[in-house]
Amino acid sequence: MQILQQVPNGYLLIKGFADKETIRELFLKSADELGISQDRLRFLPNDLHEETHRANLGIADIVLDTYPYNGATTTLETLWMGIPLVTRVGEQFAARNSYTFMKNAGISQGIAWSDEEYVQWGIKLGLDKNLREEVRYQLRQSRHTSPLWNAKKFTIDMEKAYEQIWQNHHDD
Repeated sequence: MQILQQVPNGYLLIKGFADKETIRELFLKSADELGISQDRLRFLPNDLHEETHRANLGIADIVLDTYPYNGATTTLETLWMGIPLVTRVGEQFAARNSYTFMKNAGISQGIAWSDEEYVQWGIKLGLDKNLREEVRYQLRQSRHTSPLWNAKKFTIDMEKAYEQIWQNHHDD
């Protein structure tokens, strides 16, 4: 909500369990308490159709990752679609997925190490269209250069790792 307070033309699209009344009430109450108009909150139900999911992602200027359980498939889809992402890095594996994907895509903009930095990145990317376009460009370029998107190289590297593990085991 702090990001919405600072990004005047922004709105928050909440999807997944957003069709549950208790979730809606929680978000609406929080918005009211902070003086944020309820029409800046949009709620989408869970939809299992891939086309709808991608269309919903495609309307976003930025995606705010969840914490402490980061995205995984949705993060990869977001990055592949060239949408800037804000993620909060945590200590546990589940809180480091998006960070790992972003680093492997060559993106550092949007990686936050604290709650405060998460809000700062959300505001910065929400307000700065040029920065968003720069990140979008970097993400498009990463499709050709990043190991994240190179399945062949990944497979070769994984095979080498397996061979090394086998060799280490065999040598012991």
